[in-house]
Amino acid sequence: MSNRQWYAASAIAVAVLVAGCGSSGESVGAAPTSGSAKATTTVRTTTPAPPVLNRRGENGAVVQQDGLVGAGKLDIVNGNSDDFAVVVTNGDPKKPQATIYVQGNSSATLNGIDGTYYVYLKTGKDWDQAALGFTREREFQKFDDAFDGDSDWEITLQPSIGGNASTSDVPSF
Repeated sequence: MSNRQWYAASAIAVAVLVAGCGSSGESVGAAPTSGSAKATTTVRTTTPAPPVLNRRGENGAVVQQDGLVGAGKLDIVNGNSDDFAVVVTNGDPKKPQATIYVQGNSSATLNGIDGTYYVYLKTGKDWDQAALGFTREREFQKFDDAFDGDSDWEITLQPSIGGNASTSDVPSF
């Protein structure tokens, strides 16, 4: 290499080094080399999982009411360990006359039912009073036959030998 070629190569190297020392933070004409390493730090924060709630309603509490004005009475015997919300409606379970909460292995009575009505059931874990429903392991059923509000009825929320009322699974409501 002649002195002239060496001088030209040195001048280009100096120009690249000087350009990279500017205070603007920009690299002018400098390209990363394959041997450069970039250090990165990743900070990971973990949010603890929310606690699993097991809220329950008060046994026999009428948690929703709209129109209990009749003479009908419904006695509910819950022989299961699971809690139920029992919905009494003249049609749409999303528009009930009333909803009563029945804890597992307990009984409750709903008075004042009017007209021909249907009984729907909600069961699950963790009762959310604001949403009027369970948050986990939810199941929804309906007694297949209608009830007459002029009579007093008793339902047992467990399969029984000699029982005379069938239920069907229904979509969530």
